[in-house]
Amino acid sequence: MDPSQPTGVGRPSGWIIVGASGLGLASAYWDDSWHSTLGRDSPLIPPHLLLYASIATVGVSLGLWALRVLRDTRSLRTLVRAPGYILAAASAAATAIAAPADAFWHSTFGRDAVLWSPPHLLSVIATTVLLGSTLVSVSDRPWRQLQIGLSTVMLAAAQILVMEYDTNVPQFSETLYLPVALLSLLATGWVIIRTTGFQFTLTTAIVAYIVFRAALTIGLTEAGWLAPDLPLALLGLAAVDFLQKLPRLRWLVAASVVAMLASILSAVGLSSVQIGSILPWTMAVLGAALLAVFVVGVRNRAATATIVLLLGLSFALGTPVRANAHDPGQGPSFGTAALSVRGDGRGELTVTVDDFRTTATMTGPAWLVARRAGQTITAPLTADSVGTSGRATGRMSLPYPGLWFVYADVSSSEGKLEVWLPISHDLTGTINQTRSLYQPTETRVWSATQYLFALSLVAIGALLMVLLIICVRRVPTSGATRRSYKSGAQPSLTR
Repeated sequence: MDPSQPTGVGRPSGWIIVGASGLGLASAYWDDSWHSTLGRDSPLIPPHLLLYASIATVGVSLGLWALRVLRDTRSLRTLVRAPGYILAAASAAATAIAAPADAFWHSTFGRDAVLWSPPHLLSVIATTVLLGSTLVSVSDRPWRQLQIGLSTVMLAAAQILVMEYDTNVPQFSETLYLPVALLSLLATGWVIIRTTGFQFTLTTAIVAYIVFRAALTIGLTEAGWLAPDLPLALLGLAAVDFLQKLPRLRWLVAASVVAMLASILSAVGLSSVQIGSILPWTMAVLGAALLAVFVVGVRNRAATATIVLLLGLSFALGTPVRANAHDPGQGPSFGTAALSVRGDGRGELTVTVDDFRTTATMTGPAWLVARRAGQTITAPLTADSVGTSGRATGRMSLPYPGLWFVYADVSSSEGKLEVWLPISHDLTGTINQTRSLYQPTETRVWSATQYLFALSLVAIGALLMVLLIICVRRVPTSGATRRSYKSGAQPSLTR
């Protein structure tokens, strides 16, 4: 391979990938808010179209990358051996496959719209790996701004894993929030540190990501959508940059600072996750750090990893992992119904459902259901009259703060029908809306086929992550190349 011919992504294509990925990640938060306020809708809703456009644009950029390498080297073998290219292309293919896999999942296996469903996980993992492999491809180039841009969107992609917690609509127990956030954050930080040749690239990317999220929050709020929390706890990861003289200790310190900041943000109300779910993990991380320093020493990596694993398992074993929160599973519509919810600001709700505009006839019992973070609250609805214009009222108490999803389930001549609204625990006053009255798609018991399909998707994601680790570990981390970057000289390329 001619060392004067770079085989990584070109600078223009790299910036196109950064921009398209940023728009795609913004569309994910918009889509989350869309489903949390309006429910499932057409595949052609605006956030979906924006996401599809971003995926297509990234695909075109990868094609331009391939054409440039083939033009410059006239060698298919060189393209195949180009650092990061094959993995980036495979990740793009996996991202594209995830969309039809998700449609097949819902149509075949029924109600399951959680972010951590196998097709969704594959999409998030593949996107993150694609951006990481693109970083690998430019690790030998003196392009600081592009490395920061790619690092920023890679951080953003990895944090999609906890999007439902950041947007106050958790499907799983909130106890899982901090370990998942920490794991994805530390892994992404490691990739950035290993693949970028400039000081404080990680810190700059963290700040840029927080600015990106702040702009996203402002935009969604102004447009009337649900907006995510600001990820201020990520600032703790900057300890990795500032403690370079303590190479083994800095990761434990960074994890501890991130965990403490997450607890503080929760305590002061700047995080949607309850402090009771974060604090035990914070204590576990701090305990692991102290044990590693004072008992076994930070030089013993195996002992440190064992301590962290044991402390984590002690909490994880008692954590429910089922998804039982907001998943309307909207099936055929049978008209509309008016839903009125009155709150006293302390979680006490009075719910009325009436003005049924449907051909179905209300035939039997009705009840209220409220869901959040794996917890379900039920209460009866008392019917005042019977018929297509029937009216029913019920009362319920939401046990703790956060955004809950309140459903009115009614029995009818067409079977069970459902209508719902997102309601905050601190609602004061009354919300009145006319919503779709639909037949819910019930959750089904997983079959052997579903398990096999899920395992195949998860295996693809796991394989992509392993390949990324291999690619990143092959990136040089010291020597004249890195020093020449910092001095501004043009390095000699040897890959």
